[in-house]
Amino acid sequence: LRMASPGGAEKNSFVKPRSDERLSAADHALAGSLAKAATKLFLYPLDTWKSRRQARRFGALDEFRHLWTLTGMYRGVVPKLVLYTPYQAMYMSVYVMARDRLVEGSAPFGPSSAFSFMAAGIVAELAASVIRLPMEVSKLRLQLGVYANTWDALKDSVRNPGHLYRSSFLPQTLLHDCSYSACAWLVFESSRQQLFAHRGSSELPAHESLALGAFTGTVSALATNPLDVLKTRIIGGSSVCGEGVASTALRIWRDEGPRAFWRGSTLRVMHLAPSHGVYMLLYELAKLQIAAWRDLGF
Repeated sequence: LRMASPGGAEKNSFVKPRSDERLSAADHALAGSLAKAATKLFLYPLDTWKSRRQARRFGALDEFRHLWTLTGMYRGVVPKLVLYTPYQAMYMSVYVMARDRLVEGSAPFGPSSAFSFMAAGIVAELAASVIRLPMEVSKLRLQLGVYANTWDALKDSVRNPGHLYRSSFLPQTLLHDCSYSACAWLVFESSRQQLFAHRGSSELPAHESLALGAFTGTVSALATNPLDVLKTRIIGGSSVCGEGVASTALRIWRDEGPRAFWRGSTLRVMHLAPSHGVYMLLYELAKLQIAAWRDLGF
């Protein structure tokens, strides 16, 4: 990428967004937490619907008939919201610090390397996985009716923490979360840097943050949908007991065909495109508001 400085002189450098100026890692953590909590609460039912479509062979939904209520569609939202605040706080603070360090590094990283954004996303996901993993596993199993309620999910997490991490770290964190994070930041940051370079500016209007976030969510959702199907089958309990990632993938391919890996992709895009768009909009607005508070001495 040939980046342009805000003053208009072209150079091969990373253009730091104006909304990031004067903000600490804690400020990014606060902005990210507020934006993600609001987004998840609003769009959560679409995630539930998608998970149920992916969980069973050929997308069968009959066994979930009793869960198609308002409370049923929001099953798992409590651990999601309770844990998402500290998760997103850690995730965003680590991402920004890793990104700013990597863009100043040498090859294969550096200011014009896509690897800087991808690696920062992976580092942030791994650092925050200690919080995200139990949250995602509990949320998914509540959506699928594996747990009777939130209290049941909490008891299982407390009683079997080692089993939770051993059985879910590979499909959830390494296979799915890191891939999605790397893809999303690659698309968003690279596209934003291109816009900065084209305009000689380090700002995006609110509607462009929304549109770019939605585009990022669409691309990332489609690119990682097969991994999402594998994660859902293994963690949701519909794979054969003890079956690993490779054997689960082979069984799905053999029994249901390649189309099974794209099951739920429409619902996934319907959820993640607006989710990512609204998140980036709220995140940028929150950063600007925090910066305004800092100027007033708060």
